[in-house]
Amino acid sequence: MRVLPAGLVAPTQRTIPDFRLHRPRTIAEAVLAGSADGAVYAQGCTDLFARFREGLDCSSLVWLADLEELARIDWDGTTLAIGAAVGHHTGSGDSAVRTALPGLAAGWRRIANHRIRLRATIGGNLMARRTRYEMSIMLDALGAELLFAAPDGGRALAPADLWARREPHGALLHTIRIPEVPGTWFGYERSLRPLLTVAAAVRGDTVRMSVGSEYTRPYAVEAPVGTAPADIAALLPEEIGDAAGSARYRRHAAGVLLGRLLARFTAGEEHVG
Repeated sequence: MRVLPAGLVAPTQRTIPDFRLHRPRTIAEAVLAGSADGAVYAQGCTDLFARFREGLDCSSLVWLADLEELARIDWDGTTLAIGAAVGHHTGSGDSAVRTALPGLAAGWRRIANHRIRLRATIGGNLMARRTRYEMSIMLDALGAELLFAAPDGGRALAPADLWARREPHGALLHTIRIPEVPGTWFGYERSLRPLLTVAAAVRGDTVRMSVGSEYTRPYAVEAPVGTAPADIAALLPEEIGDAAGSARYRRHAAGVLLGRLLARFTAGEEHVG
C-alpha cells in the first residue's frame, strides 16, 4: 500500500519502483548480484508480485531462469536432490521423485492451483516464508537439507531455520537435498486445512511428524515407531496454537491425522522409496 498526498492508494504492478535487472549466468554471479542491498532473487515470480503489492523495496532484480543447474533433479539411489527452480508441476510429476518418494510426489501434486503450479517453484515456496505454503511442512518431516550459496561460502540449513532467517545475507537457495531415502515412507494429510496440515516420515525405527497450518509456521517432532500417535502429537509445542485453533485442539487433531497416516503405512498403501 502506498501513501500519497491524496491518501491511500491500492497497490498494483504500476506502483513498482524502477529497478535494475541482472541476468547472471552462474550461481556465483547470482550471489554477487544478490548480496547487494535492495537485491531480490526472482524465478517463477508468483509470490514476488504479491510482495511488490505489499510494498517490497527492490532496487535490483536477480533473474535466475538462465541458471539450468537450479532446475535439475538428481536421484542416485540414496539421496534425492531437487533444484530450487523446479516447478510444482514438473517436480511432482518427475519420474525420479515418483520413484524415490512416491508419497512426496503425491503430496506435492495436491498443493496450489493449476496456474500457480505451472509457474511457482519449490525454492520460491520455501523462501517466501508464508505459513500457508506447504513445502516447508513436507520437507521438515523428511529431514531435508537446504543448500545455500553465499558470499562467504556454502551453507546447509534445515527447513525450520528459514523461519528464524538463519541464512546469510544474499544467500541463494540452490538445492533441496533429501538424504537416506531408501526404506523411507512418507505421507501427507491436508484434509483439515486451513486449520491443520500433517506430514509424516517413517525412516528406520523413527517417526518424524511436521505440523503446520495456514496461520502458524510448522513444527516437527520425533518418536520411536510404535509410539501412540496421540503421544507423538503431545510433543508439539504451545506455539502451534493461535486464535484459529488452540494448541490443545491442534495436538488432538494432529494425533488423529497422524494415526490415519500410520495406518496407511502399516497397511502398505504407500510404497517406500
